[in-house]
Amino acid sequence: MHHARVEIQLANERLFVIGEGLSAEEAQARAIERRAQALVGGLGSFLQRPKPDDIVLVARQHRLEPFWHVVSRATYVYERRRDYSVPGSGPEVEAVTIEGKRYELASAGREQRAFRLPALEHCRDEFRTEVFSDGLTGEPVADASALLEAPRREVTDPTSLTADGTLVLPPEQRASYVVRKALGEVMKPVQADRLLEESIALETTDLYYRPIWAFEFAWTAKNKQGFVEVDSVTGALRQGKPLIGQLRGMLTRDVLFDVGADTVGLLIPGGSIAVRLAQAAIDRK
Repeated sequence: MHHARVEIQLANERLFVIGEGLSAEEAQARAIERRAQALVGGLGSFLQRPKPDDIVLVARQHRLEPFWHVVSRATYVYERRRDYSVPGSGPEVEAVTIEGKRYELASAGREQRAFRLPALEHCRDEFRTEVFSDGLTGEPVADASALLEAPRREVTDPTSLTADGTLVLPPEQRASYVVRKALGEVMKPVQADRLLEESIALETTDLYYRPIWAFEFAWTAKNKQGFVEVDSVTGALRQGKPLIGQLRGMLTRDVLFDVGADTVGLLIPGGSIAVRLAQAAIDRK
């Protein structure tokens, strides 16, 4: 099979921070309303339920949590040979001549009599995938559309995000992992005799930081702690996790975006397993 040269385009890697929808005081007021549920978790008996006044706010933390937005597209232009089954105009037709070539009609069971016409098919396939992936867990981001409607600003220097004691969590899911997964979804085996064009584009590689306020409450009489997290963009509340200690290490663009020339080298056929599998599937056809 003839192979076309593969073209890979990479998007500019951009870093955005989503604007706060709530002030620290508004977020705290919402968390205080829910402080009793945070301690009981909605499961304790009524005898065990604390009075709101017995619960004190111990600490609060402002942090930025990452998620990825990656869009990839692959285009394949190719040719393949196929035989078309063409029915005659009526049961009396035994043969047809097309451009000087005679074709006999044959009947296949109860089907109408038909002749086989060899053809060269000119094909184009496009695949696109859009991924919103939680930078910490890798799970899909359910409220991504609401987050993208909020005001945001692009950030060139990630260290500027740690002002005012804000805790910026580095993504556990690296850019190269998310990108390779997205590319794997658009790299499809095509049934081709001759591949004329194969182009793969990363249209978007954006890392977003969303602001979260986290609050720790204590029910001192029972020596219990509870945590409430308030999404500062959507205002949503959730049962929280313990507050995070100080993070080590510098937050640089190189740490956040590890899709460099070496990664691209891995994505080109013969390097990356994802691509090589796609190529092998094409070759077998």
